[in-house]
Amino acid sequence: MKPQLSSPADAFALICDAASSAVRYLGLTYAPWQLSPGSWQRMLVAVEAWAKMRSLTLPFGWRDKLAVQMGRAKAAAYDGLES
Repeated sequence: MKPQLSSPADAFALICDAASSAVRYLGLTYAPWQLSPGSWQRMLVAVEAWAKMRSLTLPFGWRDKLAVQMGRAKAAAYDGLES
């Protein structure tokens, strides 16, 4: 059963939680804002897989918004095309 979300902020809070969990589950020992570019990419892929398993559509620009929320520079949010 899909979670009932009352606002876009609630939906993005779930994405932030998924990112934090992904950092832990991937065995990464740094805070999200300290991850290397490669580790950041691994975390983004894990969040995409998390959303896909739950049949959730990630909003356009979610990588940049997540980078800002996690304390990273927007320019360092990702390398590649937005999905």
